[in-house]
Amino acid sequence: MNYIFLIEELKKRGSIPGLDAIQGLLEELGHPEDDLKIVHIAGTNGKGSVFAYLSSILMAAGFKVGRYISPTISCYEERFQINGTYIAKDKLERLYGVVEEAMRKEEAKIGLRPTLFEVETALSFLYFKEEKVDYALVEVGMGGRLDATNVIKHPELTVISSISYDHKAILGDTLEEIACQKAGIIKESAPVVLSENPEEVCKVVKHEAAEKKVHCIEVKPQDYEILAETPYGSTFLWKEQRYEAKLPGNHQISNAVTALTASEYLFEKDYEKNEARKKIPKELDTMNIKAAQQGGIIRTIWPGRLEVLKKEPLFYRDGAHNPDGARKLASFLQKHFTNKRIIYIMGVLKDKEYTKILQYLMPMAKKVYVFRPNNERGLSAEILANTIKEKADVPVMIEPDVNTAVSKALEAAQPEDILVACGSLSFMEEMEAIQ
Repeated sequence: MNYIFLIEELKKRGSIPGLDAIQGLLEELGHPEDDLKIVHIAGTNGKGSVFAYLSSILMAAGFKVGRYISPTISCYEERFQINGTYIAKDKLERLYGVVEEAMRKEEAKIGLRPTLFEVETALSFLYFKEEKVDYALVEVGMGGRLDATNVIKHPELTVISSISYDHKAILGDTLEEIACQKAGIIKESAPVVLSENPEEVCKVVKHEAAEKKVHCIEVKPQDYEILAETPYGSTFLWKEQRYEAKLPGNHQISNAVTALTASEYLFEKDYEKNEARKKIPKELDTMNIKAAQQGGIIRTIWPGRLEVLKKEPLFYRDGAHNPDGARKLASFLQKHFTNKRIIYIMGVLKDKEYTKILQYLMPMAKKVYVFRPNNERGLSAEILANTIKEKADVPVMIEPDVNTAVSKALEAAQPEDILVACGSLSFMEEMEAIQ
């Protein structure tokens, strides 16, 4: 397909922070983003999980929901989806043709050359406008203030998920500096929902909201009560309603509450403008919304985030590509599997803080299988193995790829062992189905 060649061409342009190129591209396309009701999210971890929950809730309420996701772990088409269905390849090729024509015109006019992420962002806006989605859920790629998605002028709502250290060379060395970049997506036209975060992060986000004269709706631990947590999910109370979540880990409860808080605002705003809903008795409408929220939470799935691939031996797949993600994964494993053998299958990217990732994960390790992700940024398996040996007295096996590593780990595992594939989302698209 022609768009495959264009993608390869655009990959060579790398990543260039700034909004000039995408603004020029969107001008050529007639600014499709201006015709969308967009919920915009930034954060280090949890962006995808919050939007997986929010998308499921909105769909349960009958809305048509577009999601623009990056990175993906299933296939390229996963980046652009409506109500959970990936874009068709023929439609993707047609839209790439439209965007490429606009890109060439922009390059000829003003000399700006959009990157792949900028082209994908513009394409997502065009797709969602054509398909007349009710809401478009758009994730920041990196940072926020200078991210290509920050061309959105009038979002319905902005959301800030968990913020921690990542991309320090670009975003800054302190949590305050990183939070300042993330908070750059806040606009004067909409409030911001802020997930649970360290106090220094909250202070920066609330200051930005005050500067923009918008309300900051803060999610706090006391907003909900955890009733039960298992290796397969959890139950919790929020505003006197009981919810069941299938995504494991107590951090996913916090993500679910962030999505519930966001949905509450969107439902209230929709009610003000939706004449059909106003004809329904308020009590019945409230019952319908609560049912959508409960149904949306329990039906939410999100691949690659403590995803159970197999139950005997129990096999998880989790991104855990930065220190905070590794800390949350380690906390989950320590809580549920203190007396179990943990076998890791790991591939990481060389520009990540893999030494700190290992500090969290290696204390529980009994065996580790390592490989180099099939990515130009992939860290060599030998370097990863040597770094592990410096951190822990544990057997480390070097394998040529993720699927060989998985196969060898499954062969060696006992039924009661716990297997965890982690370290990056980048290798998950390569993973074959686990039998």
